Amino acid sequence: MVQCCIMPIRCDYHMHTPLCKHAAGPMEAYVERGIELGLEEIGFADHNPLPDGRSSNVRMDEGELDYYVDRVTELRFRYRGKIDVMLGLEIDYVDGLEDYVAKQLAAYPWDYIIGSIHFLDNACREPSWPRRYAGDPHQLYARYFELMRRLARSGFCDIIAHFDVVKRSGHLPGEHEADDVAETLQVIRAAGLSLEINTSGYRHAELPEPQPYPMLSTVKQVLALDIPLTVNSDAHAPEQVGTQFATIEQFLKRNGCSQLAKFDGRKRAMYEL
Repeated sequence: MVQCCIMPIRCDYHMHTPLCKHAAGPMEAYVERGIELGLEEIGFADHNPLPDGRSSNVRMDEGELDYYVDRVTELRFRYRGKIDVMLGLEIDYVDGLEDYVAKQLAAYPWDYIIGSIHFLDNACREPSWPRRYAGDPHQLYARYFELMRRLARSGFCDIIAHFDVVKRSGHLPGEHEADDVAETLQVIRAAGLSLEINTSGYRHAELPEPQPYPMLSTVKQVLALDIPLTVNSDAHAPEQVGTQFATIEQFLKRNGCSQLAKFDGRKRAMYEL
């Protein structure tokens, strides 16, 4: 058992559930792990359903969304006074499905929405990070960042997820991507969004070296632009909650970051790091 203490990083807003078909462990175990670590808030943000069975092997079914919301709400009540359990959703931005997603967002009392790009096509068959990608990585990044800019402008989300997740294809962003990275960060800033430092990269074997999303050099750009940050684990198992938060905390403090974002009812506030 990890002894409870108050962590400087108080929130972990990106946790999944077995409903997405690629996460393990009861939801209660994620909450208990957050309590052990001394977090003040944890949030579930499972993958949103998409119509017509799109990528149904890695997300909730449409008929499970009510159940998901009810379960998170029940956990919020059960653990009140110990930790705040927040209701989030990770939505995929898919060109052409804007009306579908808008109805999902309007139907429930979300605390925050995390926006992500997992697919590059409407049918959700072209992943944004194909494993061992042998094509042109610059073209892959260009398509990805164009969709991320559309996501940022859509008004759908509060937090941008795993900014450079394309590097799971085995190709880190380089000089060719510098302009796309800079432009996309400017769009995120103009839209008034937050961006997460996603620590799941520390456990992804596809990366050339363990590192978060986005890479730390990009985080420095984010800080220079004064884009609000969250730190999230993208946990798919209870033991992954809070992964490498101490490492990120030290980096942020060395680079002059003194505040992080938190959410309630889709309204952002800042807390001292």
